[in-house]
Amino acid sequence: MISLAFAAFAIAGTPVTVETFTESYCPCSGTFHSEYLNNIVPAVGSISVLNRSWDGRNDNGTVKCFHGEQECEANTLQACAQHLSGDNYVTWLNYTVCINGHCGKIGCEEQYSVGESKSLEREQKCATAVGLNWEELNSCFTGPLGKQLLIRDADYDKKVHEEYGMEGLPIVKVNGKMFSKFWDCDSYESSYHTNLIKAICDAYDGDDKPAACNA
Repeated sequence: MISLAFAAFAIAGTPVTVETFTESYCPCSGTFHSEYLNNIVPAVGSISVLNRSWDGRNDNGTVKCFHGEQECEANTLQACAQHLSGDNYVTWLNYTVCINGHCGKIGCEEQYSVGESKSLEREQKCATAVGLNWEELNSCFTGPLGKQLLIRDADYDKKVHEEYGMEGLPIVKVNGKMFSKFWDCDSYESSYHTNLIKAICDAYDGDDKPAACNA
């Protein structure tokens, strides 16, 4: 008589897509990135990915940014970091948090100087720290590819009707469904973390949910 033992295996699902529309010089956007890295990523692990689109308006091939031309420079640098990170969103998220410096409830200490020449050394050190090639990043940032990435995002924002979000940024979608009730300046609050984690867990169709989904 042959005895067969069957093991139960959790079935992995499709990663949930969290999408944020953001700006480099928006204080609430700076805090959102820090809070997401430190509170959401550890909780949801691999069941979710984060996509990011930079706010802007395409004016005949020139992108206009809400906080001015210098913000477009900062957006370009970070769009290039995304491009070079490929599918590993944690790399570009770490880069953003690194170059922004310490964050409080609303805003980060260094985020308003991102993209300026005085911040070049910090941006280079942060690239090395998170595993990005600075020469490639700087080439994208200062060359035509960076401009193309910013135009792509501006055109996408217009297509999905999210230019400047809900009269403010950041805003967040989970699998295409609007999560934000307004623009997310409350991302530092524990209730925000709980609600976003729940939205991600609820949207995930796999059996291998992390412990945070059962909290």
